[in-house]
Amino acid sequence: MKKRLLALLMCGVMTAGMLTGCGAKEEAPASDAATTEEAPAAEAFTEEAGSDKVTLRMSYWNSEDTVAALLDYLAEAVPEVEIEYQFIDNDNYNTVVDTQLSAGEGPDIICESPASALKHAKLGYLQPINDLGAKYSTAGTSVYSYDGNVYALPGISWFEGIYFNKDLFEENSIALPTTFDEYIAVCKQFQELGIKPLAAGLMSWEPMLKNSLAFTSAEYFSTEEGKNFNADYREGKVTMNGTLNPYIEKWSEMITEGIYTTDMLGIDHTQALDEFATGTAAMFCSGPWDYEAIMAKNPDLNIDMMPFQGTTASDGWLIGGPGCGFAANAASEHVDLAVKVLEALSTVEGQAALWENNQGGSSYLTGAEFELPAAYSSASSALNAGNVYCPWNEWGDAAAAHENYGLEFQSYLDGQDLETTLSNVDAAVEELLSK
Repeated sequence: MKKRLLALLMCGVMTAGMLTGCGAKEEAPASDAATTEEAPAAEAFTEEAGSDKVTLRMSYWNSEDTVAALLDYLAEAVPEVEIEYQFIDNDNYNTVVDTQLSAGEGPDIICESPASALKHAKLGYLQPINDLGAKYSTAGTSVYSYDGNVYALPGISWFEGIYFNKDLFEENSIALPTTFDEYIAVCKQFQELGIKPLAAGLMSWEPMLKNSLAFTSAEYFSTEEGKNFNADYREGKVTMNGTLNPYIEKWSEMITEGIYTTDMLGIDHTQALDEFATGTAAMFCSGPWDYEAIMAKNPDLNIDMMPFQGTTASDGWLIGGPGCGFAANAASEHVDLAVKVLEALSTVEGQAALWENNQGGSSYLTGAEFELPAAYSSASSALNAGNVYCPWNEWGDAAAAHENYGLEFQSYLDGQDLETTLSNVDAAVEELLSK
């Protein structure tokens, strides 16, 4: 059973994590189907002949097997509705859905990326669903919100945390950290033992992007003061430089304490994974998509995952976000029934059905908690609290600037000053927003 769970975990999370979390275009979530289908032409929504059921169309860029259990559940929970599932290949998804919505047509229920949801909300294509959104944590709904309204419900999350070698921690009597300062102290303990604390392939721009923004999520974005920063950032109302400086300065202890070092700029992801898998390094930041590769290198490795921490003890935070958002087409002839389907999704039973084919992530619905494989037990508090957040998902048209952020932080590690680093990211965002 454990083997089956892990296999499903890899299938359900790998695509979302590697693409949404690893630098993919936000408007082009990954399709996990191997074949391409032509999207059927938009049709009028009609009741089935000889049936009291109303047919609602649901579009998604993932194949039907990723929502098979959910569709079975919805058939029972909303018996008056027959859902016609429409798979649209990722390469064509945005074009097909945009064209249909602009014509006042389109699917009744639309699976949306954060960027496409923002675009469609601005154009008035989506039905506000604030009452349903209130059932979910703001870490999930914030990326699907616009102008004070929630327009889509977050799906099961992808996530990244800090894998750690349990045996190295236990053999050296090192306790898991509950704050950022404790984490730095743990890294120093491993350094004193002659063990590399953290393997990191900084040849890629992603690791420092995720690590620093995970810390900033715990320290600032999750607070009352900072909760609107990323939504305001996409509107050009705020800048990183002058706002995030004190948080990044604190996080910079990762550099000043020698945890991130300039020689890592010559190490790639595979080399870093090897260092962790072979026991050379005690920790490695990644997500479930790397689990099989780690275990293939060292089947006897005893690993778990911890969340990122801020300076105050908490459940911690994981970098990540919803794999998709479920929205109702405001122009649907049966928008009330579309919302009723979303109501059924917004139950513990509905989330369990969605999770069944997407194991390895967490639900953002309050009260929906699922048992993960042992390799993620120490991250369960963060997952169950819904503390899974991807800041750049809220950057809208400027989401592509998260790569600029990562590249600038490579320069920051190599000696560039912080103000220049953040100002350069701001400039990239400003350019994207001006297009």
